[in-house]
Amino acid sequence: MSKLFTYFPLICFLIILLGLEESVMKWALLVFMAIGILVAKNSRKNMQSEEVEYDDRVNSNITKWSLRTMYVMNALLFIMLVLENNHISLNKLNINFILIYLLITLFIPFYIIPLIIKKF
Repeated sequence: MSKLFTYFPLICFLIILLGLEESVMKWALLVFMAIGILVAKNSRKNMQSEEVEYDDRVNSNITKWSLRTMYVMNALLFIMLVLENNHISLNKLNINFILIYLLITLFIPFYIIPLIIKKF
């Protein structure tokens, strides 16, 4: 079950990538995510070779900061949607922006936050 949650953002990325219209943003996002995945896999391989053990405090900090990051990013999306609904926002939100924002909301807590916390 934990493997499913590990690869859930990647599956969502592929689904969103198929749903985006043909544009430069689609290909830039594809290249960015491919490079990000390769860097994450390489750093995980290096961490496994060092065989560093993490205690429960590190794991609880990862969980705590991942949840806080998702909470803040979802709150920002909620505020943007409310402002858009009330016609207060400066620019129109389109579905592509929202899909990419939700994808970033998944990638940061699952991949970036754990790497940052394990380094420190």
